Amino acid sequence: MGKAASGVSSLLCCPCRCLFCGVLSCLFSVLTCIFFSAGLVALVLYLLFQPHIIRATAVSGDTSNFALTPRTWILSYNLSVGLQLQNPNKRIALRYHDVAAHAFYEGQRIADVSLPDFFQDTGETTTLEPVFSGEAPLVGGVAAAGFRREAAEGSTFSVDVKVTAHVKLKLWVITVPGPKPKIDCPLRIHRCNNSDHGTAPAPEFQPKECRVWF
Repeated sequence: MGKAASGVSSLLCCPCRCLFCGVLSCLFSVLTCIFFSAGLVALVLYLLFQPHIIRATAVSGDTSNFALTPRTWILSYNLSVGLQLQNPNKRIALRYHDVAAHAFYEGQRIADVSLPDFFQDTGETTTLEPVFSGEAPLVGGVAAAGFRREAAEGSTFSVDVKVTAHVKLKLWVITVPGPKPKIDCPLRIHRCNNSDHGTAPAPEFQPKECRVWF
């Protein structure tokens, strides 16, 4: 009697099991087709547009004021930088918005400035000229010690300038959302004081490639 009941139960479960397996098989086939199609479309678009990452170069940098107030550790600065962004793509134009530049000293953010939105056609190079001016406290004795060390060594200071933005890609007549590039330019910038007049000329700024990632 028990074997008969077990056989009946197996017969009743078999159609459900077959139906479940069929649904899984169909779902797997659909997902495989979707992923394959998406990969094929991505490959075709890549071969068609051949996208390249933007290039960034720091071409100038100077500061007429870069001083630290004793005891309070307040850093006063007047810093200007020239950055060139190049769009190396031949079929993709770029539209930048929410562009901002940030200045760091000894790992601490000391200034932020907003930059105008701009459009960059294929193969075009655009120059950004952020200017940072103001005061900022240096937190902790390590940053102040770093400033005193660089000031004792000369008039050149290590300043890190970073640029962030949102980018839209123009593909022919279609504009689609693009990546959010981050640009990092660690620079050595000479401080030009009035007392420098009549002495040896300031060292010429050496262009430096900046790191770009998304």
